[in-house]
Amino acid sequence: MILFPAIDIYNGKAVRLLRGDYDKVTVYGEPLDMAQKFEDMNAEWIHVVDLNGAENSGDNFGIIEKIAAKTSLKIEVGGGLRNKNRIKSLFDSGAQRAVLGTVCATDPEAVGEYIDVFGTEKIVCGLDAKNGKVAVRGWKESSDLSPLELGKILRGFGAKYFLYTDVVRDGMLTGVNVDATAALSKELSANVIASGGVKDINDIKELLKHGIYGAIVGKAYYENKIDLQEAIKLCMN
Repeated sequence: MILFPAIDIYNGKAVRLLRGDYDKVTVYGEPLDMAQKFEDMNAEWIHVVDLNGAENSGDNFGIIEKIAAKTSLKIEVGGGLRNKNRIKSLFDSGAQRAVLGTVCATDPEAVGEYIDVFGTEKIVCGLDAKNGKVAVRGWKESSDLSPLELGKILRGFGAKYFLYTDVVRDGMLTGVNVDATAALSKELSANVIASGGVKDINDIKELLKHGIYGAIVGKAYYENKIDLQEAIKLCMN
């Protein structure tokens, strides 16, 4: 399993939001410093959320470019990737993968086009769940589709990677939704990354039991609830 330490970037700083609320921000420092710490812990990937991109107030591609230039980390980025030009600009900054959000629910055909243009290894489809339905537009609205229903549609357009987030658990340290993640992974026969609520090393062990492709660790690290180096080592063995 691949562990993806998370760096959420807002106005150039590494931050965390509570359940996506921009009014509940905790600042943790410089994104590059964080990335270099994760590299020192033997992380292979990091998961970056460009919060300015998500709220349509610019982007942090310059910082992503610095991380790409000054570390050996592979970088997965989500936030505001609404069209082909924006995705291309992200890849030009040095990122390896783009995580698409709302567009997956509103225009899955466009996602299929992006997969054709950039390749299956480059595109991750976000399946953000709230009360059993896909949450869109910064988790403020809900789609009529369940994550599995949308996942099957996107699978039909060639999607190979999915990021499953239980929105209610995000940033709450209440435990990752192992059962829902495992069910998606099995039903879609795809690479699913678990996100939202990872609280400690036991969550990582449970995901490993189910053969999950990857997991994102954010607040649990920043709040000293998990030994990230230990968790990375566990996932590599």
